[in-house]
Amino acid sequence: MAHIPERLTRALADRYRLDRELGAGGMATVYLAHDLRHDRPVAIKVLHPELSAVIGAERFLAEIKTTAALQHPHILPLFDSGAADGLLFYVMPLVEGETLRARLTLEKQLPVPDAVRFAKEVAGALDYAHRHGVIHRDIKPENILLHDGRALVADFGIALAVQSAGGQRMTQTGLSLGTPQYMSPEQAMGAREITARSDVYALGAVTYEMLTGDPPFTGSSVQAIVARVMSEAPRPIGPQRKSVPESVEAAVLTALEKLPADRFASAAEFGAALSQEEPGRRSLGIRGTPRIASRDRRLARLTWLLAGTTLLASGAFVWLWARGHAPAPPVPVRFTLNFPQVERLSDFAPSPIAISPDGRTVVYVADAGPRQLYVRSLADLAARPLPGTFAASAPFFSPDGRWIGFLNLATRRLFKVPVGGGTVVMLAENILPGGAAWGPGDQIIISSTSNQAGMNLVPASGGTLRPFTKPGHDKADMMHRYPRPLADGTTVLFTSWGGGLASARIGVASLVTGEFTVLDLPGTFPLGVFDGRLLYLRADGTVMAVPFDVKRRRLTGAPLPVLEGIALDGGGAGKIAVSDAGSLVYVRGANQSRLVMVDAHGVSRPLLDEQRVFGHPRFSPDGHRIAFDIIGQSTNIWTYELATKTLTPLTSGGNNDRPEWSPDGQRILFRSDRGKGSSSFWWQPYDGSGAAEPLFETTDGPHEGVLTPDGRTLVYRSAPVSGGMGRRDIYSVSLDGDRKPQPILTSEFDESVPRLSPDGRWLAYTSDESGALEVYVRPFPGPGGRWKVSSDGGTEPIWARSGDRIFFRNGQQLVAATVRVSPGFAPIRREVLFESDFLGDLLHANFDVTPDGKHFLMLELTGDVAQIVVALDWTSTLRGDGPARSVTR
Repeated sequence: MAHIPERLTRALADRYRLDRELGAGGMATVYLAHDLRHDRPVAIKVLHPELSAVIGAERFLAEIKTTAALQHPHILPLFDSGAADGLLFYVMPLVEGETLRARLTLEKQLPVPDAVRFAKEVAGALDYAHRHGVIHRDIKPENILLHDGRALVADFGIALAVQSAGGQRMTQTGLSLGTPQYMSPEQAMGAREITARSDVYALGAVTYEMLTGDPPFTGSSVQAIVARVMSEAPRPIGPQRKSVPESVEAAVLTALEKLPADRFASAAEFGAALSQEEPGRRSLGIRGTPRIASRDRRLARLTWLLAGTTLLASGAFVWLWARGHAPAPPVPVRFTLNFPQVERLSDFAPSPIAISPDGRTVVYVADAGPRQLYVRSLADLAARPLPGTFAASAPFFSPDGRWIGFLNLATRRLFKVPVGGGTVVMLAENILPGGAAWGPGDQIIISSTSNQAGMNLVPASGGTLRPFTKPGHDKADMMHRYPRPLADGTTVLFTSWGGGLASARIGVASLVTGEFTVLDLPGTFPLGVFDGRLLYLRADGTVMAVPFDVKRRRLTGAPLPVLEGIALDGGGAGKIAVSDAGSLVYVRGANQSRLVMVDAHGVSRPLLDEQRVFGHPRFSPDGHRIAFDIIGQSTNIWTYELATKTLTPLTSGGNNDRPEWSPDGQRILFRSDRGKGSSSFWWQPYDGSGAAEPLFETTDGPHEGVLTPDGRTLVYRSAPVSGGMGRRDIYSVSLDGDRKPQPILTSEFDESVPRLSPDGRWLAYTSDESGALEVYVRPFPGPGGRWKVSSDGGTEPIWARSGDRIFFRNGQQLVAATVRVSPGFAPIRREVLFESDFLGDLLHANFDVTPDGKHFLMLELTGDVAQIVVALDWTSTLRGDGPARSVTR
């Protein structure tokens, strides 16, 4: 409970359990908490002590009742409020997503349709509140949340409650409300009567910023900004961005009129004007210049200099400006890289993105037919594939930017390839990926996901792995993952993994001695040290910055959030990287998908409206239910009942994926890392009537499994942690006996995705024995020959329930192979059913077929094409007064 006041924890203990601080602003500090009465996560905003003292509990709670009554789809509701040991607080739902400020920080300008839609949604919320007598008074990007593609106004009416409760005492103590870039002229002048038109002005300023990238008025100080608000007209939008319709520009500039009477009479009018082709009112020429004549402008400036001096003397703003306040840090350049669907970023590869040391080139893992690496120079308009990087994962650059290292998930090998393309060079075998990095002395640091595994060094020219860290052999420090070498040439950051996201900590180790320290710093993915601040990713997808002494390996301050909404997988690997030059590359959330039913011609229809990161759907034996995993902060199994359209979570604890039904349809088998951090098989009644139970665990790390039709034997694919060639092999284990694994396929090749025929006599699987992945069938349990079912590539085999067809993917094609299974096996013919862009997974079938064999359950990517956000010189925002400058709340 670091950074949570003890008196607050004690005062709220009977209602809320405070977990950690989420951020702090001018009026309050926000904490993540758990509502004990309703068993749900919430956000608690606690007013700063000096503000609580000025307001007083009785008047604050009396006024806040008005805001609690607001119920609107675009208003963040108020759950609770109260006083705790002299501190005033209110409770809100914990919303997944990002603030509008966070999105503007990354993208600078929003697409025009998005900006208009968000503005109209906020206008609807404002109009509703105004009709109920509540003025917000502090509309700004920080108070607008983006959740599931829609805008939610936060802190609605809190400003009114604070100001009304504080009354004259606030003025006496130098406190006021609002943010100068978004304050209306009358609010900046301290007018006693603030109307709804003041909120219209603030929303106009926010919309202006969404379209142009900057608020209408900026300046080096508060008084400079307010002077411009009073004396200048905003720059026309058209010359800055020609794609903005004239009607939208006219509406925004009308909302920004100096006199309240010249603005829209209501927020509803503003929202309607944003959709009209010809707004009814206009103060500035659509592509014209401001009306203020030079004489009027000089007079206005002189008038506001006097007013600004008065405001400065009374200290009328909510934050306290220190004397000699440093200028704002450089503003980084931010933009997005868009890619066609066929080159989209992979959802299933860990650590799928990297940026070159100079910040000019991005490499990422794409699900483009075969999964491979794509390189995009920021000087080019398109990405290009790197041949020979099939099944690549976790790419990383050499310090000189000439090479890209990567892990091959299919062969368990470490490779490097020239950035410009060329010969792919193998560097090491028997690799279990947990991240890698190119360190000093032309050595590569490689980590492992195997239990009790530390970090290793291997020459960049290739050679033998040399361990240099050894974990603590307890559940708190089981593995060392995601190395990040520092500029001093002797230090490397890493993640100390204890079996789950909640237990992960950031560690620091010596490349010379192997000695390491696990910091008291919950985090899943280190990013580096810049200007004395250690950057790392937290389990909730927030980038944190904390002052750090590299030489002494100790923290010298408190961590603060600097960026939110980063996508990460269940193993804590983030879709984010920072270059040595301080540029950032980041994936805007995960590619969401939806479950669809697809006919034999490739025509799809949604099965349910939910859009998540779904994986590996499976029909129950009777076809009435579906099991699948959903990837989030952790991965868990869910079920969906077709008749009632009910979506229900099944598992919790650890990461659980790759579900398979028991033959009687009563249980769901799945892979889990719960308990010891290494994968094992568990199962659980599909209806949640019983707890999950361990089914089978072995040292060779089972990764996917199916049950024979009689339910007495488990067939699984392994991932060896040592010995052999490090390839995947297929085993069986009797659930009635001693559960000793029996080899089925243990060759020098890679065999995976085992699938049994409905009669249990035949085993379909994929193998790379021909040099490419193909689908084969052999007798089960053997012995006997084997038959190649695919011809020019095949993955993800699935049997039809009739047993006479095998469906598999070949790139974007879905192929049906008709086969004979009695008296012996023989392939008969192949037929391409359709080409699709549905999501696949080379290592585990990511689709299923209905019991009648006529339709397919598949995953369809939703939303826009994947976007990669690049921010040049991003770490410059950390300089100066500290990380709090760039906090996005």
